[in-house]
Amino acid sequence: MKKGLLVAIAIMTTIGVQAQIFPVGIVSAQDTVKGFQFGLISSVTTEGGHGFQFGGVSNTSGHTFNGLQIGGVSSITQGMDKGLQMSSILNISSKRMNGWQMGTVNYADSLNGAQIGIFNVTRQHPQGWQVGLVNLSYDSIGHKIGLVNINPATHIDVMTYAGSSTKMNLAARFRNRSTYNVIGVGTHFMGLDSKFSGAVFYRLGQYAQLSPKWSLSGDVGYYHVETFSKNNNDKPERLYSLQARINADYQISSKIGAFASVGWGVTRYYDRNETYRNRPLVELGLTYRQQRNQHDTWKRAWDEKRSKIVFTDSTMALPEPKRYWQAAAEATGINVGVQLFDRYALNSDFAQTTLNSLKRNFTDGMVWDNDFFITNLFAHPYHGNLYFNAARSNGLSFWESAPYALGGSAMWEFLGETEPPAINDIIATTCGGIAIGEMTHRLSLTVLDDRDRGCSRFLREAAATIINPIQGLHRIFSGDAWRVRSDHYRYHDFSKIPVDMSFSVGWRYLADNGALFRGIHAPYVNITLMYGTPVDGERHTTPYDFFDLEMNAAFGGGQPFVNTLNIVGRLWSTPILDKKDMAGEFGIYQHFNYYDAKPIEDGSELTPYRISEAAGFGPGFILSLPQTGAMTKLEQRIFMSGILLGGTKSDYYNVIERDYNMGSGFSVKSKTQIEFGNFGRFMLNAKYFSIYTWKGYEDKDLQAFANGTKDLHYLNVQGDHSNALLLVINPAMEVQLNKQWSITLSGAYYSRRTFYKYHDMVKANTFETKLGLTCRL
Repeated sequence: MKKGLLVAIAIMTTIGVQAQIFPVGIVSAQDTVKGFQFGLISSVTTEGGHGFQFGGVSNTSGHTFNGLQIGGVSSITQGMDKGLQMSSILNISSKRMNGWQMGTVNYADSLNGAQIGIFNVTRQHPQGWQVGLVNLSYDSIGHKIGLVNINPATHIDVMTYAGSSTKMNLAARFRNRSTYNVIGVGTHFMGLDSKFSGAVFYRLGQYAQLSPKWSLSGDVGYYHVETFSKNNNDKPERLYSLQARINADYQISSKIGAFASVGWGVTRYYDRNETYRNRPLVELGLTYRQQRNQHDTWKRAWDEKRSKIVFTDSTMALPEPKRYWQAAAEATGINVGVQLFDRYALNSDFAQTTLNSLKRNFTDGMVWDNDFFITNLFAHPYHGNLYFNAARSNGLSFWESAPYALGGSAMWEFLGETEPPAINDIIATTCGGIAIGEMTHRLSLTVLDDRDRGCSRFLREAAATIINPIQGLHRIFSGDAWRVRSDHYRYHDFSKIPVDMSFSVGWRYLADNGALFRGIHAPYVNITLMYGTPVDGERHTTPYDFFDLEMNAAFGGGQPFVNTLNIVGRLWSTPILDKKDMAGEFGIYQHFNYYDAKPIEDGSELTPYRISEAAGFGPGFILSLPQTGAMTKLEQRIFMSGILLGGTKSDYYNVIERDYNMGSGFSVKSKTQIEFGNFGRFMLNAKYFSIYTWKGYEDKDLQAFANGTKDLHYLNVQGDHSNALLLVINPAMEVQLNKQWSITLSGAYYSRRTFYKYHDMVKANTFETKLGLTCRL
């Protein structure tokens, strides 16, 4: 039956394969488009074609496509002779583009036409035009209209300086043949008061090179100023400033320079024709010039490292014997240990179980509980990973370990606490525990090496134990944690399953209700991991031999420590395309998504975002295109999943510790990844969630709960009767500094529309930005 279900899903989602007359489907796949192609989620053609191609999320063409491509998120083709690409986010023509591209981000290897968007990139455009905020090309022949225009002759300087207009400033300057642009931010706009204020600015100017080291320039600029003051009669909430400068630059070395500026600024009100202040300005600072040399890519460095590693059967660790009863005993021991700690060390009310409370748990039925968002949708899945790894560490396979997550959760719900057993806890602990558990199991094995000794060995064992505590305890009690071996010492074969991991540290801005300056600034740490190969032309039956992980931790600002955890793991897949110009796989994937934020301190009461997909499963397609032009890799992923349990912020429901709705629904996700060899890589993630809360409190008699006659723990509702539509758009750009280090700039846009059955519809939009330094291991 399981095999038949997979076949049915594959047939349903690939309606249109080989069909040339009526190429319509949920995911439409054709050899050649002749006329039109329509895919509700995605449209794919391996040989290109001509006509009209539409994809609700994305379009992909493995050869030249002539005509019109319209994609909800992205449109990709290996060249277009005549035509138009349109999408909301990303258009890519990996070869020649004779036509127009219209989208937020546009890329063409060779442009003979026009790019219209926010960010436009092309290698060469002898007869093309780029119109956008930022235009980048690898030649200096074509035409550009934009705020920032970059070509190979452009000098890029990072500027840090102090001044009498804004106290401290950070900016980027782009110098072309005789003109330049400056974009930056400044803090503490002078003349207001000692409290924090800020400005963003854009300057346009002309310069003259007086000698190899000296240059003289002049520019005019526009400053948007935020005072962060509301309902204040002494000063306005925001202002704008028009400023003019004369600058003298001295290049101290090939990288470091110094400059001084004098000028005049006029600051005015937005809401009336009146000047706020009129005064001279003086600035002094340093510049750092980014060198335009080339570096090896991280992939080349990884390939060189991997080529030197030789694994044989004698080096790989022997499999653990299967110990079913020991795994069950350990899962039970986890519950007993946690229950005793909660009962006696913390003296928690919910842990004071009696025979009567246990009887009620079996007779009164299950409910939807009212714990915190982080408790129900992060802590419970993490706890489920302990049950799962109690089995994995005792030699059991993925599928053999899954029932232990379910059994451990059910044991706790019915026997571990006085509160009624929760339906949502069973689902989240089981499904989320499997996703986190298999990820931590595999990741911890990549760290271990039984040949090591001393401090290095200690650090390896400590890291593996932090990642997978149950396995770490196993190794300590068995003595494997310090046993040195000369054979069977490796636990992961990097030559068969590559691992790409990176750590980023930097600064994060989270906006309050979408405000440009009203938000929190705080450091962050980000971990991204790709385990295995998404497309390798083989049939896969071992779950999680490929998975993607992203985790983000925040420090300070009153925000949750773990605010993002995304996992997608392959359960099964089979090749569907294996051609010279395109390879692809269809598979079944498990999804775990967790986004959490709190209202900004001293801001509005709006929660920026709160989204969970604790239990999600569904089909997915991954397409990989070969190296073309400047792109060394292009990969498009499309996933659909049914959400068994999800959660999102509620604007009305607030009972005990819960201010969010739970429910079921579906999600559609897209990920586009482009690698530009020596330069860096660009990634675009788009996720859409629809979560329906079908068991609401509005049709219940709440009087008994209000006067205390009934216990609120037995309210048993998912939240408000509602349907929440959630959209997350996350672009990221990495620019390499050397083989291992890069600068990462990323952003995220969050949009929520919640339609309530008994309340007014609520809209909420916000964003965050991150700038950090990334180390790729």
